[in-house]
Amino acid sequence: MIIGVTVAALVFYGFSHTVDQALFHFEGVPPPFILYVHALVSSAWLFLFVTQSALIRSGNVLLHRRLGLWGLALGMTVFLVGAVTVFVMRWRDINSGGGEGAIAFLSIPLDSLLGFAVPFFLAALWRKKPDLHRRLMLLATCTLTFAALARVPALGDRGASVITDILMLVAAGMDWLGTRRIHRVYLIGVPAEILFQALSLYLAQAAPPAWMAVAKFLLRAT
Repeated sequence: MIIGVTVAALVFYGFSHTVDQALFHFEGVPPPFILYVHALVSSAWLFLFVTQSALIRSGNVLLHRRLGLWGLALGMTVFLVGAVTVFVMRWRDINSGGGEGAIAFLSIPLDSLLGFAVPFFLAALWRKKPDLHRRLMLLATCTLTFAALARVPALGDRGASVITDILMLVAAGMDWLGTRRIHRVYLIGVPAEILFQALSLYLAQAAPPAWMAVAKFLLRAT
């Protein structure tokens, strides 16, 4: 539960740097409606995650399972809305004159999207295996901090990635303190998240031709 509350606090802190200007007191072209939906469903997910963690901690497993059905639907919505938001915002930046840099940057939001989606869908698949389910859900939720903290001017993408990595490692460490072993979810999931995070940063900055071809294909397909 401590990690869940920390994630929620970091996400709200990160987005607080841009949400007012981006959604409410914007200048020029109004933001796309999907951005408001994205903010709403992501906030709802964080609230539900903290609630679910509190229910498990208090021993109210029955209510946790009942809310879990809504949680699966909400998590799917977070993914679908997030996917639409990624491409809408990329096209918005490209049409605003972002050029090749805006295309290459597609790797960053795609990594955030898949970083949430993969552990979430695995957690949904293994929802009847609590040891896997809760750790995968925690890992998925930890990844949401990256997009939020990247909005903090002093951090940027690199600083945000470091904090997200530390948060995942802390989650694994706290789990180890309780079980005296590193669970395979963290043993596999944390290095994978860090690896793909580093790869996305490289692709966004170096813009290698192979990635640019893939990015342009994905943008044309949408």
